[in-house]
Amino acid sequence: LLKNPLELHVLGNGRQRKSYLHIEDCIDAMILAIGESDNRINLFNLGTDEFVEVIDSIACITSYLNIDPELIFSGGDRGWIGDNPFIFLDCSKIRQLGWEPRLSIREGVIRTLQWLQSNRWALAAT
Repeated sequence: LLKNPLELHVLGNGRQRKSYLHIEDCIDAMILAIGESDNRINLFNLGTDEFVEVIDSIACITSYLNIDPELIFSGGDRGWIGDNPFIFLDCSKIRQLGWEPRLSIREGVIRTLQWLQSNRWALAAT
């Protein structure tokens, strides 16, 4: 979208379902797990209690940016080789320690967009 806000190439068919997690919620969960878990080695799934289709993520992003690009789908139910078309993790183990994500997927996406707008240097390599 930086190169051409009139068109967006989308891997797959846009119907892949993902459960995105904002980095601040991820870090909060890791810090809590380090401090609260009795085990020396732990495995925790981290995620929200929701998922969105890629097409919904695109709608959130383009609405926030106030653009309406043509979507060009590569096709298929996966975005790339090895992509899982449905990511929705059981996070009950970390929830038992008292962790809950503070941000919804939409809030996390918007906060990420705001950060990127304020930190354009992070996009310089794209």
